Amino acid sequence: MHTALQIPTAELVKSACEKFDRENELSELALVELFRQYPHNGELTHILLKVVAVNSLYRTNIFALEAVARHIHSNVPDVDALLAAGAPEVVNTIARISIGGKKFNFFSFATKYCSWHNPRAYPIYDSRVDDYLWTLQKQSHFAGFLHADLWDYPKFLNIVTGFREFYGLGSFSFKELDKFLYLQCEPPCSTEEEMPRPDMGAFDFFPAEEMRS
Repeated sequence: MHTALQIPTAELVKSACEKFDRENELSELALVELFRQYPHNGELTHILLKVVAVNSLYRTNIFALEAVARHIHSNVPDVDALLAAGAPEVVNTIARISIGGKKFNFFSFATKYCSWHNPRAYPIYDSRVDDYLWTLQKQSHFAGFLHADLWDYPKFLNIVTGFREFYGLGSFSFKELDKFLYLQCEPPCSTEEEMPRPDMGAFDFFPAEEMRS
């Protein structure tokens, strides 16, 4: 990284939210309407519609859409109750799936799927958010965490909550912080090249050890 990151402020968050909303208004409105129409996960067809929409509009590049929808429908007990309660562990449960005998971790997708059901409880993870938070951590040490902690959702939730508190951003929702964090790495904060591997979603990057856990 060549230049230091700006210290996050309320003004910067507000500006980022305005920019994000201008650039993504139609996609966001479409997802609002879809999740309002199908808020629950009891019907497989409704789940598939939501999986397809999140995958397409957020470009999470999941290749096995029906398998992911069936996984949510059949392998995530009490998913609606967990989402309504904001239970962080449901993200990891949705993310980790076996397809054709291989294990996959669609972590970024799972955070987005949960967020659209309960945006007050679930901040979104993706590679941009990871890059920004880890770069900021190395620069400012705003919380005590290791890089790998960003890839476990209960820990990720604590990190984002700590970020909000450390920088005095308590008046902002997770949804607003999502917009800010996403835009901070445009262009990327670091110069490390992100290479997708066959054991993860294209927007989910983890060390090899993650998939063995």
